[in-house]
Amino acid sequence: MSDVIIGLLLLANIALTLAVVRRQNEQSRLLTQSVSDRGEPAALDVLPGDQIGDFAATTVDGRAVSRTDLRGSTLIAFMAPGCPSCEYSLPEFVSRAATAPRGRDQVIAVVLGKSLGVAPMRELLNPVAHVLTEEQDKGPLARAFGVAALPAFALLDGDTMVASYSLADRIPDEIPA
Repeated sequence: MSDVIIGLLLLANIALTLAVVRRQNEQSRLLTQSVSDRGEPAALDVLPGDQIGDFAATTVDGRAVSRTDLRGSTLIAFMAPGCPSCEYSLPEFVSRAATAPRGRDQVIAVVLGKSLGVAPMRELLNPVAHVLTEEQDKGPLARAFGVAALPAFALLDGDTMVASYSLADRIPDEIPA
């Protein structure tokens, strides 16, 4: 009798495991699906061709950064620990930032929030980007760029928006001519 019960419990466990795996596969597919295909809002409210808002902040390394400091092509990211899409996009962004022609001088990463996950995310980004932190999602940096959804990635030409998306791999490598 106990063998039958153990067998039934094992079958139930297998069925539940398969259901969880199927759900994870579906979530992975949704994360990689094009943002426009899902009808999601734009990552940033600042439109291509518009100037970003004024801001002044200090990186975790102590470097002052403001809108007037932005020169040439700059890759920007807004992410938050605990955000599944942000954590999914983090390796792609780090890889992309590592190949920036002018190195980390051409890359800014803003880590939003005040959870325990801020420090590990900041440490992953610091070798490839100038990292800024902001405790609130509607703080000065988020307002300057019009952050509407996370993650948000953008390419700037000086202080002017060139492109913004919720997926790092959709940002152009160079400013279009």
